[in-house]
Amino acid sequence: ERRKILGGANLKANILDMVSKEIANTVMIYLPDSHGLDWNLEGLVSEMTTILPLPPEISADTLSQLGVREIEDKLISHAAALYETREQEVGAENMRVLERLVMLRIIDTLWVEHLTVMEYMRQGIGLQAVGQRDPLVAYKREGHNLFQNLLDTIQHDVGHTIYHTSIVRKEAPRKEAISPMAKLTPGAGASQSAKVKAGGHKIGRNEPCPCGSGKKYKHCCGK
Repeated sequence: ERRKILGGANLKANILDMVSKEIANTVMIYLPDSHGLDWNLEGLVSEMTTILPLPPEISADTLSQLGVREIEDKLISHAAALYETREQEVGAENMRVLERLVMLRIIDTLWVEHLTVMEYMRQGIGLQAVGQRDPLVAYKREGHNLFQNLLDTIQHDVGHTIYHTSIVRKEAPRKEAISPMAKLTPGAGASQSAKVKAGGHKIGRNEPCPCGSGKKYKHCCGK
């Protein structure tokens, strides 16, 4: 079920579908009739900004000149166009990563809550028998309702999150590359100083080389 909610291969299409349905639900709440008698256009515009940014040309005044279906279509078209613009700005690959991160974060949180509620319901389902009802039938019915509520909540949260979230890729701290020659530099310097002195006195050619090789100085650093 969790994989089904994530949307399968075409996650973008599923997210845009969620956004469209959330916009349609919002329009229905604030414009409950087709006659404009109980319209709350200011409230609609205000609520829509919690879903996505609106351009100046979409306002209560401009929407008042349109019908309910025209308003819904205009808002959904704007949402789709804005989505495509964002994808072009951040790149298709980054947009796919953003979609998956948003979906996973929302679903992981809500899924845990859903399973917790389902467990509480399972533990208390035996009480249904007291009311002369089949516990299994009641469990399936309540489980279906809870799952539908889960889907509605996911739709709401995705619709109110995807346009207000961005992705920032952090580059790993660059480590200064050390070349083999650089690594050898301290050793080369030590050998050069050993030619001159060790412990404050000049080294005899037949003395052990102070570099620690075990060879005589004349056969090692004293060449």
